[in-house]
Amino acid sequence: MAEFGIPYMGSKSSIVRKIIDIFPSADNFYDLFGGGFSVTHGMLLYRKDSFKNFHFNEIRNGVCELIKDAIAGKYNYKVFKPKWIDRETFFREKENNAYIKICWSFGNNGKGYLFGTDIEEYKKSLHNAVVFDVYDNHFLKLFRGEEIPGKIKDITERRSWVKRKIKIIFNKLPESELKQLQQLQQLERLEQLQQLEQLERLEQLEQLERLHFTSVDYREVNIKENSVIYCDIPYEGAADYGKEFKHNEFYEWVLKQSNPVFVSEYARLEKRGLFLCRSIEKLSLLAGDGKERKVKNELIFCNEIAKKIIEKKYEYMFRNNYL
Repeated sequence: MAEFGIPYMGSKSSIVRKIIDIFPSADNFYDLFGGGFSVTHGMLLYRKDSFKNFHFNEIRNGVCELIKDAIAGKYNYKVFKPKWIDRETFFREKENNAYIKICWSFGNNGKGYLFGTDIEEYKKSLHNAVVFDVYDNHFLKLFRGEEIPGKIKDITERRSWVKRKIKIIFNKLPESELKQLQQLQQLERLEQLQQLEQLERLEQLEQLERLHFTSVDYREVNIKENSVIYCDIPYEGAADYGKEFKHNEFYEWVLKQSNPVFVSEYARLEKRGLFLCRSIEKLSLLAGDGKERKVKNELIFCNEIAKKIIEKKYEYMFRNNYL
């Protein structure tokens, strides 16, 4: 389970700590392309004394409300029993329900349904057994007629019981039957709901009063002086997020800013007038058809104002051959 934020396509959760220690201190921190909240979440936990206010902006419909609901405890297992979302419901409701659109889509891309038709019914069977203690023929056949012991009430423990049992069965099956069972070992939605649930802990933090949400175009955010701006933009040539993004206009905007700006990308941005300040290895979350997950370099660039602050404060040397 990811440590920071909500389940989200392109999440920075695995490298948050390496990103946030780059930022100099200021009065305000702006996460302008906030996505799954992982960077702002990390800032609230580990850089809480470096800023007076934290501003999270995500233009995608419903994301801010999903995050605020998670913080308020709406997805706590004690009060939220997640019903199964089938393929038809997903496509009918996804544009009006951020929880369905993000948590029930493949790779959290908000487009395609989470499961293939070959395993959908089996996933549904496992889900309903864990959450509602309901058992159908798929479950009973897979588990040789055995049900989850009634004494196990906690949904996290019930999920663990299922995963342990599948692993035991997996080790006893002939190779010809392993592929489908391998796909059943992960109970993705329940694990991602646990990720939503962990945001509830933020409710106890004093700095939550300093957290502000907006859901507008990045150019519409009112950025104050003495701020640090972080932009996890849609990468050039990578998967889109449902809206066309004009990269040239964005880089022109960055160069006009009077505050330090940091930008995440895979591509080199020196020709855009920015400076490379860190390269972070990141393991891709998606790999289909048995392919290995790829390691990519997440590059963090900054504008000239940020470069001068970093060089002065940390005695950091920017070099063209940093990589």
